[in-house]
Amino acid sequence: MNIDMKTKETFVKNLLNWYSKNKRDFSWRNKTNPFHILVAEIMLQKTDAKKVSEVYDKFIERHPTPQDLASAELSELKKELAILGIHKRAERMKKLAEKIILEYGGEVPSEKEELLKLPGVGEYISNAVLCFAFGENVPIVDTNVIRLIERVFGVKSSKSRPRTDRKIWEFAAELVPKGKCREYNQALLDFAASVCTSKNPLSGICPEKMICCFAKEKSA
Repeated sequence: MNIDMKTKETFVKNLLNWYSKNKRDFSWRNKTNPFHILVAEIMLQKTDAKKVSEVYDKFIERHPTPQDLASAELSELKKELAILGIHKRAERMKKLAEKIILEYGGEVPSEKEELLKLPGVGEYISNAVLCFAFGENVPIVDTNVIRLIERVFGVKSSKSRPRTDRKIWEFAAELVPKGKCREYNQALLDFAASVCTSKNPLSGICPEKMICCFAKEKSA
C-alpha cells in the first residue's frame, strides 16, 4: 500500500471540496450529544439513511437519555423502530441503554475499549462515535468506504471480509485529515452513496477521476 502523500492529499482535498457543495442534510449530523449520536449509528446499521431520518427525531424526542430508553416498554420500542427492519434492534438498544446506566453512570464512554463492550457496538460504530461525538481523528470503514478506497487507490484486501482487515483500517486512518474528521468521514459516506456507487458509478463527474485507478482502467 505504497501510495504517495501527494495523491492522498489530493484525494482528501477533492473530497472535501465536493462535500462542501453536495453534503446530505441529516439531523443527527447536527448533534453533539454522544448518546444521540450512538443511537443514530445503531439505527443506521445496515439501514438506509433516508429511512432512519423518518424515525430518528421522534425517537430522540421520546428517549433523549439512556434512562428514558431503558425505562421504555420493549413492545413500544419495536413499534417505533419497525420501519428500520432488523427484528432485534429494539432489544439491543434497550440493553445498550441499561448497560450505559449500570456501568458508565449514564454517560456514553469516550474510550474505544469501553465502547466495544456495549451491545451492538463494533469497530465501525465505536469509531463513528469517537469521531462524530468526541472529535477523534479516527477512520470509519464499511463496505462503501472499502469500495471507494479500492477504486481510487487500487488497495484491495485479501480477506473474505475486508472490513476486518487491519491493513485497510490502517490505510483509511492515514487519510483522515487532522481537525476535520467529522467533515471528512461524512464526506466519504455521502460520496460513496452519491457518486462512487456500487453499480453505475458517476465516473464522468467524479472529482477524483484524475487519480482514480478504477477510472484509469475504464478509459484505457
